[in-house]
Amino acid sequence: MNIRQKRAAASFLRYAALALVAVVMIAPIAWIAISSLRPPEEIFLYSPQLSWRTFVPEKIIWSNYEMLLASDFPKAVLNTAFVAFVTVALGILICSAAGFAFAVFDFPFKNALFVVVIITFIMPFESIVVPLYIMVRGLNWNDTYFALIMPEVASGFIIFLFRQFFAKVSRELFEAARVDGASWWRIYWDMALPLSWPTVVAGALMMFIHQWDAFFWPLVATSSERLAVVQVAIARNMTLEQANWGALFASASTAVLVAAIPFALLQRYYVRTVATNADR
Repeated sequence: MNIRQKRAAASFLRYAALALVAVVMIAPIAWIAISSLRPPEEIFLYSPQLSWRTFVPEKIIWSNYEMLLASDFPKAVLNTAFVAFVTVALGILICSAAGFAFAVFDFPFKNALFVVVIITFIMPFESIVVPLYIMVRGLNWNDTYFALIMPEVASGFIIFLFRQFFAKVSRELFEAARVDGASWWRIYWDMALPLSWPTVVAGALMMFIHQWDAFFWPLVATSSERLAVVQVAIARNMTLEQANWGALFASASTAVLVAAIPFALLQRYYVRTVATNADR
């Protein structure tokens, strides 16, 4: 076997392994999506023994999705979309400005503050949920959109990504703009932020997915039906007494599909940003 054949064989094995991993990861999601189109009595009929019937329904019904449209789930989708988009808009502005400051300016306790930023995205959220709730309640934000949006606006990881990007930009570029009379705000807004477009997109995507998947904090911070978000609405299909599996799978499939659309469109920016920062 020559070198070309060895490389071809290695490439085949690599792609075969990746394809196997992809199938293993996608199969449960595919089963949930398919089960959302099945009658209740057929959902778990063929799941104990894996076969083609597990993934091919004998009869397709749309009543589970019709039930979703008639419920409060569309309002929960709109609530989550509103919360996610507002969080992204405010979060990108604040996180990019903070990252620019950490990368460009010298100020007292700069390194110590940056360590605190790093700690914020390492620390488990469950460890701060009680003091965070006390703070939100003290501001009279509980059961409001402010409670869902404001705690997620400043993200330590997104600040870290922006700081890493701006640190790579030549400092002489900013100094030349200062010599020409530009303010630091104009340098940030007109020069630095447009240069960081891939990081902006990647950060926006991560913040959007985080808010779309949020369950624990919205469950703690809000209690009214009008502020229910997607993940809370999905969980309401299960109670201690029974579970509406058809509606549960239909709502979960819809939530995954909506969240997958922006990720599919913007994934190249996400991969580029994460790979670039991993090399530093």
